[in-house]
Amino acid sequence: MRTPSRFLFPAVKSKMTASGWLVITLLCGLLLYWLYSMTVAFLNKGEPLIAIVAAVVGCLMVAGLRSGRRWDRRLRRLARQRKGFSLCDFARSFDTRSIDTWVIRAVWDVLSEQVNRAGPQGFTLPIFADDPLAGVFMLEDEDLLDTLEDIAYRAGRTVAWSDQYKMPASVREVVMLLNAMPMTGARKDRLFITV
Repeated sequence: MRTPSRFLFPAVKSKMTASGWLVITLLCGLLLYWLYSMTVAFLNKGEPLIAIVAAVVGCLMVAGLRSGRRWDRRLRRLARQRKGFSLCDFARSFDTRSIDTWVIRAVWDVLSEQVNRAGPQGFTLPIFADDPLAGVFMLEDEDLLDTLEDIAYRAGRTVAWSDQYKMPASVREVVMLLNAMPMTGARKDRLFITV
């Protein structure tokens, strides 16, 4: 019997090293020192340039927060509209005789991890095959490549990008692209399960 898709390869856990934490601590310290020196210079000299820079940074922060809240409201509204849909409905969008169910499950799992919110105020957004990557998941360029590599690893597919493949624009195109990639040796070893 073919191995069910629930036996996907586990997600790779990235760990922060001690040198990484040291770099982040130093950068935060430098930022705090810069803010302190700018505040002292403004209070002592009253330079208007410092106030202008502070106002621009403040406006950018407020705009970023408002944009994030707007995006969150949009995803919540979409989740309410799609209530009742699940992985099974997503898988029915594809011909599972010709498409590896591991690829379908890996796409669902990885994209769900990116948009779903946990906690008491959280929500679950079901994924549709025709969802645009940029419109729903904010995936473009480098972020999209990282996500494709993660999905390929979880599905047991090799990542052999070349110019012959165009970058996918929808979830369906991601499934088709990764299904066309060759299987890894580890995936071939887990192709069938004994019952």
